[in-house]
Amino acid sequence: MKSKFSINKLFLIVAILFFTGCGGDSDDPINVKPPVATTLAGDYTGSWSSTTPSETFSGVPVSARLTANAQETTLSGSFFISSNFVPCCGTTNDGTIRINVDGNTITSFTYADAIPGCTGNFSGTGEINNNTKALVIDFTGTDCDGDHVGELVLSKS
Repeated sequence: MKSKFSINKLFLIVAILFFTGCGGDSDDPINVKPPVATTLAGDYTGSWSSTTPSETFSGVPVSARLTANAQETTLSGSFFISSNFVPCCGTTNDGTIRINVDGNTITSFTYADAIPGCTGNFSGTGEINNNTKALVIDFTGTDCDGDHVGELVLSKS
């Protein structure tokens, strides 16, 4: 009788360990969350809004193709002044952007504007919206239209 009790007890312990996963393993791929930059890499569309002393740009359609670096802390890629990844002015792209991320914070943003006859440089900081994962960037910069102050919003396509 004692051996039957021991076998039942052993079966119960094995069943408990099986269903609880032996306490869980932090290396379990099902429970590991990918780094932020990896989940953010991809195609984006959005809008550019800025003001200069002589112009106001409101909701200008833009798009970007972003990849992540090996450390998964930087997004970079081509930027387009169109909603469909086509350059506005006959070049390969309308410039390049670089975004450094730390969690949901955009610690730095740069845009090297390559539009012929209107090149410029822009920089800023921002955040990644927790719910939508949209990149929301406040920026300043200068091109042929003058000094800009504005906001760039990019949502993953």
